Amino acid sequence: MKFLVLSDLHIRHTRGGSIKNNSRGIGAYYVTQKARELGIDATNIDYFLDWPYDLLIDSIRHFFGDEKECLIGYSGSIDASGTEYYRKLTQDLKKDLPQLKVMLGGFREPQGDSTWVDIMLIGRCTNILIDYLQGKDISEYQIFDNPPGYRNPLGVIVDDPVAPIIQKNDFWDSKELMTIETALGCKFNCTFCGYDYRNNKKPKLNNIETVIESMQTAYDIAGITNFFLADDTINEVDNKLELLGEAKRALTFEPDLMSFVRLDIMGAKPHQLDLMQECNLRGHFYGIESLNSNVTKTIKKGGKPERNFDTMRRVKKEFPEAFTYGNFVIGLTGDDKEDIWKHANTIVDEQLLTSAGATTLRLYSNLVNDEIKSELDKDPAKYGYTILDQRTIDWDNIGYQSDNWETDWTNRTDADLLMRDLDKFYAERLESLFTAHEFWSIKTLLPGLPTKDYNSSSMPLLARSQQKMMNKYIHNKSMFLKGK
Repeated sequence: MKFLVLSDLHIRHTRGGSIKNNSRGIGAYYVTQKARELGIDATNIDYFLDWPYDLLIDSIRHFFGDEKECLIGYSGSIDASGTEYYRKLTQDLKKDLPQLKVMLGGFREPQGDSTWVDIMLIGRCTNILIDYLQGKDISEYQIFDNPPGYRNPLGVIVDDPVAPIIQKNDFWDSKELMTIETALGCKFNCTFCGYDYRNNKKPKLNNIETVIESMQTAYDIAGITNFFLADDTINEVDNKLELLGEAKRALTFEPDLMSFVRLDIMGAKPHQLDLMQECNLRGHFYGIESLNSNVTKTIKKGGKPERNFDTMRRVKKEFPEAFTYGNFVIGLTGDDKEDIWKHANTIVDEQLLTSAGATTLRLYSNLVNDEIKSELDKDPAKYGYTILDQRTIDWDNIGYQSDNWETDWTNRTDADLLMRDLDKFYAERLESLFTAHEFWSIKTLLPGLPTKDYNSSSMPLLARSQQKMMNKYIHNKSMFLKGK
């Protein structure tokens, strides 16, 4: 058998302009790694939407050659915008490769149909894929028929955390940001959260040897030093930070790390700041959501506002090299406009964060996959929300859309207006325009500038740097696929 997994990296629409994401999907690499362990000839194609179409078709045909068992997969995520392009690609490939089997994976909701998709895997289910590749019966995992779709039981952690071991023929570059996981599962169950494996009281920790091998191999092969830690909450337990500190001490280079961080936990566990400094966790994405104590109790997150402000002040003073981004959700029951602006002015006046921004609350009632429903989605009335209709308001190109809603102090339309005003306020008055994710991607593409210099004026340089990197990758990967 030959197995090929295609991935694309979506566009980041930042407040400084649009750039292509430069952090490849590690799930796709974990899948091919496991396939090779079974003796299958498996590899990846990244940035596939950016390949010249004829070159992509020709390279894939050369890879499969005369193989009788051919499997091609598209590793997607929340953004399903590449699915139609993938359908056209597979239909064209089947003209010369009628035996080709087509797989979809990575999505959280059904995509495609049985006319062109042979199997779809929902969420984390590498174990199901391994059984499928070995010809085993996987019917116990099937949850829908069109296309045949499979997933693991809800909330049960079967997979291991992923820290990929890349190969030379993956053609990574030092200007790419690598993602790893220190653990799977989050012990918290925030009311608005729909992430997999939340409310899991014992996160499954990665193996220290695997983390070290993953990071060191990335550096040795491609010179990669910047890493995103994909854990839902990197500081929910000290073990994760201690693991990263141990890994850093074993590496032959200085890693630069970024992750989701709970600000309120840092306030309750002040020693965590030392652990973050020890492992070089310099990029912090704080999902603060609200600094209103009426809200934090309802969403099961946040703590006391003044302690959060004190934690921001301490990070600024004791860890000045940290890039700190705070995200706020507009539309939470119990909040109010005056309080939102009062706290925003405090953050700006004291420059307590490097950057901050806002998003409007999204509620999803019409989901096939119950696993991604938050407590708010399941019972909005319990939390003070009235669903006005299921009209699509934004996110037109993804697999699911937000409802239109109202609550005690606002509605979806007015919350959007406030969100835009608040987002602009932070963008104009804090040091950086970017989220922590965006900044880590940008500084990886164009290293060495002061933080403020990465704002909109650097976008043309970033675009050129990325295009050069992608062109090099496409050339090298196509030559490899053709056996040259």
